[in-house]
Amino acid sequence: MDALRLESLLRQLVAEDRFPLLGDTEWVGRAVARLTGGKNSWITDRALRQVVTEGMAAATGL
Repeated sequence: MDALRLESLLRQLVAEDRFPLLGDTEWVGRAVARLTGGKNSWITDRALRQVVTEGMAAATGL
């Protein structure tokens, strides 16, 4: 399940032209920590987008 979240993160970073964030190791660590280990039931595209958006915001400090 974590792989789906990571794939969704990468897709969202590309879609928002924020791919360079992957060069910031601290940001990546915070984002991945936020994405791992979540609830695994009812994984949908919408749920993946939501968790990735929340993870990106948390990693960025927004």
